[in-house]
Amino acid sequence: MRAKASDSTAVALLTVLAGSLLLPLLLVGAIFLIIGLNAGSGPGAYTVIFAKAGDECGAQGQYLDVSTGKPLQCMGPGGFRTASLEFPGFSREQNDDVRRWLTTLAEDGGLDVFDHRSVQAKIDGIAAGLPPGTRVEPESGATKIWIGAALTAAGLALVSGFAWQWRRNRQAGY
Repeated sequence: MRAKASDSTAVALLTVLAGSLLLPLLLVGAIFLIIGLNAGSGPGAYTVIFAKAGDECGAQGQYLDVSTGKPLQCMGPGGFRTASLEFPGFSREQNDDVRRWLTTLAEDGGLDVFDHRSVQAKIDGIAAGLPPGTRVEPESGATKIWIGAALTAAGLALVSGFAWQWRRNRQAGY
């Protein structure tokens, strides 16, 4: 049995249609997966980063001078940025307590790695005790991972369905 010209046109049209739907589905799914897997890998609202003057800084975290513990001015995304040592959800007393702790640690001539860890532990302890709704939670990528996995799985299922149908039609001689 001979295939008509309209049959090959229909197959070509369906192939173009399937490709124009499946390729974006797979690409968007992959993008969501990548973003979801990378979410939360950066510093959060309660992260202290010790750096030197002139270092680059990110959009999140509090940047402090590595030796003095004072807020640091640094270049980051969007231009010049100054840390404030004001943590979201902390009371004035809690922020002052962190500042006093930094001053006490820096009195002996500088901050070492153990001092850095001590400051971060103090901030983490205060943040852990904040009432629900006050604490700024780090961004989770779980939702984006699920969306990306679902879109990618749907795209792969559709691709395999089209491939199976194409193979079946080739064997039948269409």
